Formats: sequence, structure tokens, C-alpha cells
Amino acid sequence: MELADVHVGNPVVRGALTVFPVFNGAAVEKRGYDLHAPWVEVAERAGAPVVGELVVTNEGARPALVLEGELLEGGWQHRVAARSVVVEPGASVVLEVRCVEHGRWNGGGEHVRTGRRAPVQVRAAVGQHEVWERVRRYGQSATESLLETTRSVDDAAAALVGDLRPLPFQSGVLIGISGWPVLLEVFDSPRTLAQVWDGMLHAAAVDAVRRPAIPTPGPRARQFAQQIRSVPLDADGRGATADARVSVLGWRGRAVQTVAINPRHELVTA
Repeated sequence: MELADVHVGNPVVRGALTVFPVFNGAAVEKRGYDLHAPWVEVAERAGAPVVGELVVTNEGARPALVLEGELLEGGWQHRVAARSVVVEPGASVVLEVRCVEHGRWNGGGEHVRTGRRAPVQVRAAVGQHEVWERVRRYGQSATESLLETTRSVDDAAAALVGDLRPLPFQSGVLIGISGWPVLLEVFDSPRTLAQVWDGMLHAAAVDAVRRPAIPTPGPRARQFAQQIRSVPLDADGRGATADARVSVLGWRGRAVQTVAINPRHELVTA
């Protein structure tokens, strides 16, 4: 699967946060899937819930997309999707997830999709125990819930990015925090970016609000975008070098979502 045809535009700077618009030269007009459709159910595994797995069922007539980094609230504990997946109509798939609420293991069977995304510091964690450790860095919570530990910075994060909107034909973003690129996420359709925009920008701001207000230079961001192209991908669309960790969701011969994380950034290494 080839990477998206990425072109990085001129940024907007908000404190420690630098947001570069990303344009996808391979973007499509008709994407062929739905996002956040009400007929998609995310639930615990029947009989015996599993920390690292949920079941996604698509009861609609069109394919449905669930994105890596999406927060899935409720169930026996809040989770974050560890992989992106397109679920075909009438199908159920097991979704790889990570727990972001260490202190709870009870509740209902279904999860709610609100459009919130996990901060990159959590998305970049390797393994479940590292996820829990990083959730605790944001603050205190009775159940060590990411939704609660980040509550103290939610208002400041919302104020940081509340006036930002995607540009016409924009399909992704490249996020810089405190002088260095940390995340690139680009889709096959500007419509998909528009639907995930609020959750994506808020998550980036959560990581930025307490960081030094250093803009990320354009040449540094574009170099990161260029380095992504040299990352070899395996059959699952994953690959890593010293410069980038990349994940690509391929579907119907195109890259629906490309995610790249900078493994050198302090949010990832700390």
C-alpha cells in the first residue's frame, strides 16, 4: 500500500502548537464509507470482556470507518482504538484497543463514540502498561480515566484551537509541539478530516497547553513529511525507522488514513 500523496502548507501557531495543513494529491471525491454512523455498534466481547479487544458491528448498508486514536467511552472501561478498520455492511470485526481507565472493570456492554481522540502522548505509547503510565501524567482520577485526568486542561485546550478550521481541499494535518513535528495524520477525503477535526485538534491542544511556546519551523515539518516516504511498510501497513513510525489503512486500493509519529519527540520518548 502506497502512502498518501502529501503536500504541507503554511502553518498556524497557537502557543506551543503549530498546525500545518496537509493536502492529499490522491484525495477522492466519493470516499465510499461512513464515519461515526449511528448504526455502528462498539461493544465488549460477549460472555467475557477482554481488555485489549472490542467488537465493532456494522448494521448499516455502507462500509464504516473506525479510526486509530478514537476514544470509545463506557463499557467495562474506556478504551482507545489501537488500529483503524473499515467494517463492511453486516459484518462484525474484533478491534484492537488499549484501556485508558485502569481503575474500573465493570459496567455495561456498549461503548459510546463521541468523536474525541486520544492525545498523541497516549497514542504513541508502546503496550498497555505504558498507556496507563502516560494517562496518569495528565492528572488525578478515581478510576485513572483519561477523560477525567485531562479535564483540568480541557478548557485551555478548547480555547487554543477553537477558532481553527480546515482549509478548502485540506485532507490532513501535521502537528508540531514546542518546535518539533510530532504527528502527521492525513485522510483520503477532505470530508473525513472535517468530521474528525474538532476531536483531532482538541487532542493536539491537550498535549500542547503546558509546553514551551516554541513554533515549529516549516522546513523541519516538511523534512519530517519527506522522511515518512522512505519508511518500509509490512503487509499490515505498518513500518518504522529512527525518524518515523507509520501506519497506513489500505482499502479498495487506496490509503484511507496515513498516520506518522515522530519517535524522537519528547512526548514520545519521555
